[in-house]
Amino acid sequence: MKSNQTYKHQAPMGYLIHEVARLMKRRFEEEARVHGITLPQWRVLAQVAINEGITQVALATATDTDPMTVSGVLDRLEKRGLLDRYPDPTDSRAKLARLTAEGEEIFTTARKVGLAMYEAALEGVTPEERQTVITALTRMRANLSGQTADLEEV
Repeated sequence: MKSNQTYKHQAPMGYLIHEVARLMKRRFEEEARVHGITLPQWRVLAQVAINEGITQVALATATDTDPMTVSGVLDRLEKRGLLDRYPDPTDSRAKLARLTAEGEEIFTTARKVGLAMYEAALEGVTPEERQTVITALTRMRANLSGQTADLEEV
């Protein structure tokens, strides 16, 4: 589809949210590939950078992924020298993760790529419009989170 094509009907909000998320994901994956990282690896690196010493279980929760998938991502990142795992001093069964210097570099690069992509996506959107979208999406997420909990009780 051409981006300059005009529509007779405005697309539904849910469709637009999905399309924007899909396009942002694709754009980031293309850029990240240039730097030798995948989106799941980026998500794990970002969580480790933000929460140094995070457990695999907490990483799985934070990235909305199952623990076995996170384990595989951690294995690949550790083999590349981007992070290391060490024993949790309070739980001998758990391991904690932290970025290495090279992991910090990749995280910094990936973050710059992500921020540039967001700025490109938001070109021409005023600060007020940005805040309105953030407020609306935050409320929608809260509404749906509550619905999910309510539905699980039924």
